[in-house]
Amino acid sequence: MGIIEWLVLISTISTLSFSWAVYLINLHNSKNLPEKIKEDEERLIQLMGRVRIFVDSKIEILEVKMKELNDLISQVNDLYSKLVLEVSEYQKNIKTNSKISYEEKKEVEANSENFEKNLEGTIEKRETKKTEMTREEQIIELYNQGIEEAEIAKKFGMGIGEVRLIIDLFHRTKSK
Repeated sequence: MGIIEWLVLISTISTLSFSWAVYLINLHNSKNLPEKIKEDEERLIQLMGRVRIFVDSKIEILEVKMKELNDLISQVNDLYSKLVLEVSEYQKNIKTNSKISYEEKKEVEANSENFEKNLEGTIEKRETKKTEMTREEQIIELYNQGIEEAEIAKKFGMGIGEVRLIIDLFHRTKSK
């Protein structure tokens, strides 16, 4: 055999050896792959647990703040109703009392007009909040009827995540 034939034989043997080595390495790595995937899954589950705990704590804080806000709104409404009564009594006193000067009457009337404008703005804001509450109730009702979250989101022009959050909060408060 000549040199060329020996080189061809050696290169063929080395190519076969290299191919077998690559095959064996891949076989060994594929056996370790499920273990690595399992470790990654466990790590992901741990992270998801931490995120859930974090989110739950933030939701609890949010619920406490909402309760405090509702209490403050009740207090403001009480004070507002007392103020309206006092203003109406004051206006009655002005009308019955003829000793008050013309300028003082005009000043009181201007103040009462400003008060009424502010009152109208406050009432409009409260009505807006009521419609938001009814929107949440409508979302829950549609969800209970079996309509999908994506369709509910389209109907109200909201994101799917926002609809899911409302539904999750409803179920969370219902279970407590």
